[in-house]
Amino acid sequence: MDAFIVTARTLHLAACVSLVGVGAFECLIAAPALNGSATAADLARRLKSVAWVSLALAVISGAGWLAGIAADMSGQRLGQVFGSSAIGTVLMRTRIGEDWLLRLALAVAFGATLAWRRRGRVGDIAWIGLALSVVLLASLAWAGHGAADEGIDGKIHLAADLLHLIAAGAWLGSLAPLALLLTAARRGGPAATQATAVATRRFSLMATISVAVLLASGIVNTWYLAGNVPALIGTPYGRLLLIKIGLFLIMLTVAAVNRLRLTPRLAGAGPSAALAQLRRNALIESGLGLLVLAIVGVLGILPPGLHTEPVWPLSFRLAVGALSTGAIVMLLIFAVAFCVCGVVAVTALAAGWKKPLAAAFIGLIVCVAFGGAPAMPALVVAYPTTYFAPTVPYDAAAVDRGAAIYAQNCAVCHGANGTGDGPAAASLSIKPANLVQPHLFAHMPGDVYWWVSHGYGGVMPSFETVLSPLERWDVIHFIRARAAGAIAGSIGSAVSPIAAAQVPDFAFESGGVQDTLSQVLAEGPVLLVLFGANTPVARLQQLGAAQLKLIAAGLPVIAVGVTGASQGAVTNPPYVVGVSAKVAAALSLFRNNTDGGETELMLDRDGNIRVRWTASNIVPPETLAADALTVAAFAGAAPNHAGHGG
Repeated sequence: MDAFIVTARTLHLAACVSLVGVGAFECLIAAPALNGSATAADLARRLKSVAWVSLALAVISGAGWLAGIAADMSGQRLGQVFGSSAIGTVLMRTRIGEDWLLRLALAVAFGATLAWRRRGRVGDIAWIGLALSVVLLASLAWAGHGAADEGIDGKIHLAADLLHLIAAGAWLGSLAPLALLLTAARRGGPAATQATAVATRRFSLMATISVAVLLASGIVNTWYLAGNVPALIGTPYGRLLLIKIGLFLIMLTVAAVNRLRLTPRLAGAGPSAALAQLRRNALIESGLGLLVLAIVGVLGILPPGLHTEPVWPLSFRLAVGALSTGAIVMLLIFAVAFCVCGVVAVTALAAGWKKPLAAAFIGLIVCVAFGGAPAMPALVVAYPTTYFAPTVPYDAAAVDRGAAIYAQNCAVCHGANGTGDGPAAASLSIKPANLVQPHLFAHMPGDVYWWVSHGYGGVMPSFETVLSPLERWDVIHFIRARAAGAIAGSIGSAVSPIAAAQVPDFAFESGGVQDTLSQVLAEGPVLLVLFGANTPVARLQQLGAAQLKLIAAGLPVIAVGVTGASQGAVTNPPYVVGVSAKVAAALSLFRNNTDGGETELMLDRDGNIRVRWTASNIVPPETLAADALTVAAFAGAAPNHAGHGG
């Protein structure tokens, strides 16, 4: 069924692109350039035939697309949907059906303009037909990924889709009419050739504007659908998108040859050869354009790269965080230089400029040879699962489950405390890794997932058949939470710009209301107070007295007893919340025996610890309020949509 839908979708898109191209070429190119000549009349008849064929194909393929969607939604075979209510249900009760009815109405209106043109009112009706075809093509944006986004991002994405479709129609759809004009010009005399030269220059201007719009809107669409390197090269969507971009660049090269080398020859001696070459190149561009539209048809049924788990195809990756500022600047300089040299090379190749072409190729070689040097120190080993996102939320429940899994499967080598000193460690040829050192966070969670799944170094065994994917993520969350707790002990009392340790999410009860840390963090920083057997009543009362100051700074306080805490003589200490024993156990990882009975952590909106105080260096509420404003300025992490990890 997917193959049928892709085919119908591709044909429908191609037909709608053709309708826009025919109208744009006739109104913007042929009519002004040919000026009512015999060539213009002959071309008009041919373009009208192309328009009728394209319209018929648009209606038939649109009906097939609708039937395919109805069959897919209902679970019926394609032949069964015509005798059932599936198509009617899709038409009347889904947005897809509403869009299809709109496009059908637009197609009927466009057909009426074609029929009316027999009465001779070609000029006005042609412009009306162009407007209808543009709306028909643009309406396909509501059947794409851009229409699924919400808010301001959704509006930007949808606008980019609309512009991308219209620009594609103006350029790709006009290539076939251009080939028809070039064919007619070869049969005409010098006057036809001269008029064709004017039309070709006008087409080049329209194509240049269309390409600029395609580039800008394409960048926006790529950002929203596959906005990082793993999504581009590690997902089927991203790889198809790269192929589409490659075909587009080839089309640009052919177009540059037409614009810079062949079009000027039409005004010189012996233009017939230039006409033939232009026609051939226009057909080549049309063929490449059809391949691009076929890829777009496939992309329409695939989940975007940012919503798919990327399987990393390379044995290495670039750890951007390990790059110095100077190295990043150098990489950007070489990247810009490479792009400039690439543009110069394509332009020089198209125009036949030998010296600029040689200089551009030398520049490309230099950029490749020396541009990678600044990045070499940041190249690290990568695995197919490196960019996997955990399917299990990083919360106290997962940490608690992971602790039990670790004790049963991992502690024998890595030790109960994760320091690599388990009972079996002494007999191993390679000492087990210390899992409470900062180096753990130099590795992606997907790296650890690969090691747990497939083993490491010939010493650590594979747990792929022992632990389920969810259990593997649980133990990874426990390992990382324990390491984060160890690192938290070294965080000082000044705001840290580095997010080095993250507290897991957890549920709590306050005043009879259930809440979670993540929901509170959505509003900004949080002060998390962790205490032991003795509730820090005096400190909590001090914070309660300064509640208005803390509220003004956007700093809520959550106090949790993690090891047999007692409220003492105070019935209801301020800010103390109720948590389960599992939550208390997970949060106890972020305290140690040297904190004097109390640890205070200021968390940013992602749950990262930015400041830490203990009972020996507690700061006044005024300092808390000031630090909260600083922490609130840190940007939150971009959402990670991927995640299956199986």
